[in-house]
Amino acid sequence: MAINKGSCDLETTCDLLDKLTLTQLHLIEDKMRSELNLESSINNGSFHLAKSRYIMGQNSVSKEKLPTENTTEFSASVKTVGKQENNITQLEIVDQKYDTSQINPVHWFGVLVPQNLHKAKELFNNAINYVVEAVNIQLQILDNIKKIETLKAYKKSLV
Repeated sequence: MAINKGSCDLETTCDLLDKLTLTQLHLIEDKMRSELNLESSINNGSFHLAKSRYIMGQNSVSKEKLPTENTTEFSASVKTVGKQENNITQLEIVDQKYDTSQINPVHWFGVLVPQNLHKAKELFNNAINYVVEAVNIQLQILDNIKKIETLKAYKKSLV
């Protein structure tokens, strides 16, 4: 029985499509997990922010303390850069050294603030990490979709 090269290519292509589809499912699961962690982090941060407002009084922690268009500009506390990894651009959080000119958002509400406000800040910073993780997974999903579409077109040409 002779093995046809075309059938071998078709079988290899189908195997690759199966593997890419499984990878896609794992990526979707990872993205959902990251988004659930993000939601949980934001909810817990909001809870601690509300608790701080209760402890300090509703006027001490309010939207009037937040910066507006008229306040002086300040730099972001977290920045990201894109880097190439396996032909996919991935975001990475840049480690910024804290300097005295940088504004600490907790100080907008006073010097002596409850621990809940510090915990809320920590949780919201974790939320930023989850956002970057979700974006990176989404970029991998998009790259995987391109690979699947290319293999489907190649498979169609074989048949």
